[in-house]
Amino acid sequence: MKVDEALKIVYEYTIGDNSILYSLRVGLGLNENNYNTLIEAMKILITEYSNKTEVPKKLALCFVDISNYFYFNEGKYSEEEEEKLEDAIHEISNLAGKLFE
Repeated sequence: MKVDEALKIVYEYTIGDNSILYSLRVGLGLNENNYNTLIEAMKILITEYSNKTEVPKKLALCFVDISNYFYFNEGKYSEEEEEKLEDAIHEISNLAGKLFE
């Protein structure tokens, strides 16, 4: 995957019409394929931007206030599902942190 493709994927799955985080908040669950693609794209961008002092503004926007998406309305997911989703969001958050180190 090239950097420009990785950027498009991150944009689409974080702030776009297919936002993974939005889907989780409204109770639609986690699309595993989209999640795995997002993680792969984020890792590529970490490699690309790890030694640079600047990142694209839109990329930064994708992860501004990301913690707002960490809270689910009670009753949307079972306890087991919530644990799985929290793990997924934790991984996204950790990778976002690495992107901006």
